[in-house]
Amino acid sequence: QGGSAFSPASIITKRRAQAQAAVLADDVGCPSSTSEEIVSCLRQLPARVLNDAQTKLLAISGPFQYWGPVVDEVYLQEPLAKALQRPQLRKVDLLIGSAQQDGLISRAKAIKKFEESQGRTNSKTTFYQALQNSLGGEDSNLFIENAATWYYSLEHSTDDYSTFSRALENATRDQFITCPIINMANHWAANSRGNVFMYHVPASSSESSSGLELLLDVQYAFGLPFYPKYEEQFTLEEKSLSLQVMQYISNFVNSGNPNYPHSFSRKMSRLLPPWPMFLPNDDGDNYKEFTISMPTLKGLKKADCSFWSDYIRRLKASMGSESNGEQSAEFNSTDAPSKGLSSSESQPVGDKVAYSR
Repeated sequence: QGGSAFSPASIITKRRAQAQAAVLADDVGCPSSTSEEIVSCLRQLPARVLNDAQTKLLAISGPFQYWGPVVDEVYLQEPLAKALQRPQLRKVDLLIGSAQQDGLISRAKAIKKFEESQGRTNSKTTFYQALQNSLGGEDSNLFIENAATWYYSLEHSTDDYSTFSRALENATRDQFITCPIINMANHWAANSRGNVFMYHVPASSSESSSGLELLLDVQYAFGLPFYPKYEEQFTLEEKSLSLQVMQYISNFVNSGNPNYPHSFSRKMSRLLPPWPMFLPNDDGDNYKEFTISMPTLKGLKKADCSFWSDYIRRLKASMGSESNGEQSAEFNSTDAPSKGLSSSESQPVGDKVAYSR
């Protein structure tokens, strides 16, 4: 449901994968003289040990030191975004969506807990540095790092720890999850690859089930509110919402359209609010919000995604640093944010300056 070929996390280089594996192996006490030794040792360790070590390393290196597939020219022969440029023989309908509390956000919160355990609960320097290091990515560029740090610092009116934590979560979500998903929907619709339907699950849509590890769209789609073990954690309204989501998903599986149970029928259920298609034009960016009232909304994260898809992409192109085919397809996007970086703001700035704006 979620995920996108246009995410910066869709692939990583072989050099980076090997380097990360070596660092992880060293932290958990595995020999690192050869790749075979590293793999053999890591496979014998419990998942909890690997996860704890990875969380610690992410806190030091930045939360986007993610793992991902490598273009090895055997299993994966080219970047996913480049593969999408090839003609497609048949149309495939797409249902794609995002959740405010995606797994990367959970990882960012785990990093926050690690920082707290190290006594750095009030350090804005920690999150300023993490934001710069992380958003620079593998092809780190000082101008891009400072542009992203400046953009997300605009949300801060105070210097408390929680605001920097939220900025890191927002930057993670926008660059790696939500905006690539919207780009995927745009690309699919613009190239007539099939019908496209998009959804989003906001963070506030359920408080009663927030303690569960599964994302809300997964909980609703698989009927978790009706499992005896969990049903008392959900309200009647949430159970009704789950029934609607299950019906939408079932319809899509059967017909390629969440509104109709059969491909040969256009009879809609009176119990389901209409779910309009996502269309590749300025007024067609429809998405269904998975909340109690099931509203249809437009323009999900439009300004924030314009920053990544338009402004940052143009900034990379102007410096000749477009990387790895990332975001290589053309999209109909909004204009870049109206408040651009001045010449002074595009220079390296210190911790105090960056977060006092």
